[in-house]
Amino acid sequence: MIAISTAFKKALIAVSIEGEKAFKELPSNCKHSENILPSLDELLSSINKNLSQNDCYSLVVGPGSFTGLRIGISLIKGFIAGLGEKKIVSITTNELMAYTYIKKFKPNDDFYCVIDALSNLYYISHFSSSGEKLESEKLIDQAELETINGVIIGLVEENVQNAQIKIEPSAQDLLELSQLKLTANDLTKPEELAPLYLRKSQAEVSLESKEKN
Repeated sequence: MIAISTAFKKALIAVSIEGEKAFKELPSNCKHSENILPSLDELLSSINKNLSQNDCYSLVVGPGSFTGLRIGISLIKGFIAGLGEKKIVSITTNELMAYTYIKKFKPNDDFYCVIDALSNLYYISHFSSSGEKLESEKLIDQAELETINGVIIGLVEENVQNAQIKIEPSAQDLLELSQLKLTANDLTKPEELAPLYLRKSQAEVSLESKEKN
């Protein structure tokens, strides 16, 4: 399995092939479009494996950075086009957050995973203490966020003021969750692989504003 996240500022890469594992995390100031492939090649070389030996791709499909999501989707689709179809696991950013939170804190109560969508908007989803998704990802504003009665989980690198606990998913967390989904046969068809956009990009918003004016 090759698992990748380019959904938020820090990129995560994990490789697990024939019992050999390797992990890498790229900082927020790193240009993911330029460094994902070299970093993946470095990981494969470190365990003496190559892309042709991989049998599954896992990708965080969003919500998150519009550019980051496009990078990840394009990369996996490029691999499929060049090397043939493999099994695909899709993970949302909120699911990865929930897995990391449960793994570290072992909560007794349900909780909300919140991601800053900028402009006082937020991506949010509701989970049980066991990780079951009680409500899928949706977009809310600051006023609605302030009405949430429950534990709010945010990312370390983001400024979600209402977050009581902040977490930082790792490449190992990504691989573990990916493998759980693979074992459960929770797979995505290649033609269904797409970024999870819950709002328009700033470029689209700006264009619509210009057209109205």
